[in-house]
Amino acid sequence: MAEQERTRAEQLQPTIITRFQKILSNGELAHAYLLVGPGGSGKMSIAKWLALRLFCLHPQDNEPDLVCAECQRILSGNHPDIVYAAPEGRQIKVDEIRRLKAEFSKSAVEGNKKVFIIRDADKMTNGAANSLLKFIEEPGPGIYILMLTTNKSAILPTIRSRTQVIELPPLKRAALLKVLAEHDIPATQRQIAVGITDSVATIEQWQQDNWFDDTIRAVIQWYKDTGKADMLGFVDVQTILLKLAADREKQQVILDLITLIWRDTLMVSTGVTDTDRLHFSNALTAIQEVVKKYSSVQLLAVSQATLETRHMLEQNISFQNVVEQLTIRLVQILSIS
Repeated sequence: MAEQERTRAEQLQPTIITRFQKILSNGELAHAYLLVGPGGSGKMSIAKWLALRLFCLHPQDNEPDLVCAECQRILSGNHPDIVYAAPEGRQIKVDEIRRLKAEFSKSAVEGNKKVFIIRDADKMTNGAANSLLKFIEEPGPGIYILMLTTNKSAILPTIRSRTQVIELPPLKRAALLKVLAEHDIPATQRQIAVGITDSVATIEQWQQDNWFDDTIRAVIQWYKDTGKADMLGFVDVQTILLKLAADREKQQVILDLITLIWRDTLMVSTGVTDTDRLHFSNALTAIQEVVKKYSSVQLLAVSQATLETRHMLEQNISFQNVVEQLTIRLVQILSIS
């Protein structure tokens, strides 16, 4: 566990860790940082690494040793001078900020440092953000505030201007696949998941109740039936896809998977057979059968049609109508001789 924690932040964002190591060596650590990056890019890993480094009793080569009493308490989530805040539902509300403000006014329980880590800081209400502003401006000695966000533009300009903004690049595919493997995401699922998101937390959420696995199977079944250029796919929409589309987020994932499998089909039609470049490698045989039946012009038209589904859903057209209309359109395209 300790070794895993040591390497995770460095594996995800080695350049950012090196940057913080130089800042610490030069005694230039700011009191407030805004860590900006897509989901899964390592924002929380970096925040925890920095907390470990600040509290570690015996840092080695500018790294926390991860075995001292301070590091062990941080790793177990029981350090009294590290305070976390996160949204309750869709927002970080004023009551949560009041709790933080009360903690700001208290002295460190041990030592002379306190670290505040605010996850999804973009979800602060305006009232909550404005309430926090004074403490970001004048946090007091030994107070460090780390705010994490995927959407910098959603942070109040007054807060952004008072923090050091650190931009985290998206993970490279190989690094993301490795992290997903460490989280015990099955190989087939992680290969597909990285085609539609780079958020480890999101992918783990999809795993609940085998939803993602069931959805992949359903999309492949719909793909096979629609690929026969008859209306079997229309039946699949009503009998299997709708049952999996419980909310807007899941509906979008299903549409993204549909787009992804037809994108793979288009790639195979151009001669791509390297499974490392494909996402639905588990359906390669079915994809190859579809490729044999249709022209590249038809497959391009189908792929383009799937790309329009996101826009349709955003226009508040019901998911059922979007997928049914798409199925009819694809059958029409594939029926042209």
